[in-house]
This record gives sequence, structure tokens and C-alpha cells, in this order.
Amino acid sequence: MKIWILIAVLFAACAAQTQNLMIVPAPVMPDSTISKNIQFLCTQHFEQAECVKDATALRQAMVRYPMQLLGTWAFVVVPADDWKALVRSQGGDPVSPAFSMLDQRATLLDSSLFVGTAVRNKELMERFGMIGAALVDLAVTHEMGHAICQEKNERRADDYGKELREGKTPDCSKTPGYRLAVVAQNPQ
Repeated sequence: MKIWILIAVLFAACAAQTQNLMIVPAPVMPDSTISKNIQFLCTQHFEQAECVKDATALRQAMVRYPMQLLGTWAFVVVPADDWKALVRSQGGDPVSPAFSMLDQRATLLDSSLFVGTAVRNKELMERFGMIGAALVDLAVTHEMGHAICQEKNERRADDYGKELREGKTPDCSKTPGYRLAVVAQNPQ
């Protein structure tokens, strides 16, 4: 039941904030290493086989990180064709391959992270100096830095992401107003 409440909340938030973006669960195989509080979703018009493939790749990229620190969180993969318009509608940088909506407890990711066109790969390489698995790892840890510490500042999220890549738990004390919250992992 919790997943449907989360989906309803995310749908309402995304619809209001992203011009009627509709999301659906990504039918990925259950994995005991990932809390059931973490949901993998795709936008409604994403072809299902591609959605499953990208969501599975995302999940695999995340397993080495302390996802239990996220609490209830959703990761939404957006088709590359829809990405730039979506980011622009949020006032963001359309070159960026991911962004988080902290209030909605959701991170949205461009499917180009997993399979990019030559043009998009060139754009990502020019901006970030990497593509493929290395960029997926950078994007995931950066966004987890935002999520775990409820950090809005990009520089501090970069620092928290670096701590994650180094195998450390982010020290969120640098985030103004951060209150340590105990997050219980749902064993169900």
C-alpha cells in the first residue's frame, strides 16, 4: 500500500511541477539489497523494456551505497527526448543528467546516462569529462548527497557525493539546519 501512496504523492507533485509528467513503476526484479522504501519509476511514455533496462542499471549502480539513509525515496528515469524540456520547465540546467526534488523525495535521471546518443555523449563529456558508468556513479552519488543531507547547495552535494564514492557516510553537519534523523530500513 505504501508504494501506491508514494506513487500518488509523486504523481501529484510531478504533475504540478513538471507540466503533467506522469510516472509509473519500473517493473524491476526485487532485490534484498535494496530497501522497499526505494522505488524505481519511469515516465509513462517511456518504452517499458527500456525502462526496465535503465532502472535495473540504476539499481545496480546504487547497491554499493548506503541507500537506507535515504528513507523513502523514488528514482525516476526520464526518456532522453523529454529530458531537456523537463529540466528547463524546472529552471534547471538542461545539460545536467539528474536533479532531485527534495520536498517530493524524488530524483529524476536522464536515460542518456545509460544509453546516450553521440550528440548527448559529446555534450556530457564536454561538461563532466566522462560518460557511461563513471558518469552514472557521479550522478547517483551527487544526487544521494542532496537526498541524504537534504542539501540544496550543489557544491556541498558534490562533497557529500565524493564522501560516498570514498566509502564514507556523508557528514551532513555542513548543511545549515540539518537535523540528524534516524532512518529505519523497512525489512519488508
